[in-house]
Parts: sequence; structure tokens; C-alpha cells
Amino acid sequence: MSESSYQVRSYKVKHNCDVKWFLEAYRWLLQRAIDETWKNITWKEKIIKKRLIPIIPKSNEFKRNLRNSLLRNWVFCAHYADSAIKQAYSILKSWRRNYLKGRRAKTKPVVKKKFVRVKETLYS
Repeated sequence: MSESSYQVRSYKVKHNCDVKWFLEAYRWLLQRAIDETWKNITWKEKIIKKRLIPIIPKSNEFKRNLRNSLLRNWVFCAHYADSAIKQAYSILKSWRRNYLKGRRAKTKPVVKKKFVRVKETLYS
């Protein structure tokens, strides 16, 4: 039985660049991705469950339109927009799971921390 695993490392590197503006811009981009996806969630009612069931849009057409709308005001590389979409779907998927278990309310997730997730293809 062969197991495949990989290790991701992160390092602190001293630099003289001011990245606060970039981190804030990425946080804003990620929140916009969540907002647009949240607007397009369809809520289904099931008789068995007391809660409405959120159906998150996953079509390629929706994701393409979302990417194009995010790139309109984005001055950095396009792969950050792709990363923000992937991260937004991850956040909404986690929220949905917790919402269905009764751990979250029917409120949109809000991004508070400043961070950037980079696509795997860029560091391999």
C-alpha cells in the first residue's frame, strides 16, 4: 500500500516592500467573490429538515462570469482572482456544512483576516 503525501513549508523573508495594500486588496477581492456567490445561492425547503438548504452555484459558466467580474477592477495577476474564487468556495462549503448541522446562522460569511492563498502550481 503506497501512500502519497506532500509537505508545504512557509518561510518568513525580510523585505522592504509594503504589502499591506496588496493584502487588503486581496481580502476585498475574496469578500466580493463570497458576496457574488452568496447572491446566487438558491434556498430549497425540505419537509424533513427545519432549515432551508443552500445550493451553491457550481456551473462553469457562473465561475467564468464571476472571474471576469472580479478581474475588472483587479490590477494584479489573474491567478490571484482564481485563488480567491477557490478560497471563497471553500469558505462557503465550510459555512454550508456547519449551517446544516445548526452551528451557523443564515448569515453571509465575512473575511476579517488579511492573507493570500497562492495556487499550488506556482510553488511546485
